[in-house]
Amino acid sequence: MTESNDHALTYNENEQALNFLRNEIADLKSRLTKKDDRIATLNTMLNQVVEGRHAEIRAYEDLEDKLKDVIEMLRKRVPQGEILEYLKVKDSNEFQFRKLW
Repeated sequence: MTESNDHALTYNENEQALNFLRNEIADLKSRLTKKDDRIATLNTMLNQVVEGRHAEIRAYEDLEDKLKDVIEMLRKRVPQGEILEYLKVKDSNEFQFRKLW
């Protein structure tokens, strides 16, 4: 009779250990999912920041090119009206180009 009681306790202990391990695994999976979600969110944010930075760099380079063009026009004594028209056309072309994308 003592053997069956010992066996029953061992079975109960095994069940408790299995339940504990199942709960631990479920908790770890949940934490891992949350961390994966957080990593994905941070990765998205990083990509947005990088894209924004690249857009700023392109805008700066465009302005720099325009300024160089205008400086060259001024050196060649191009009338201001033509320079302004050049800038309007260039801005308009860039606007139309961006609309295509």
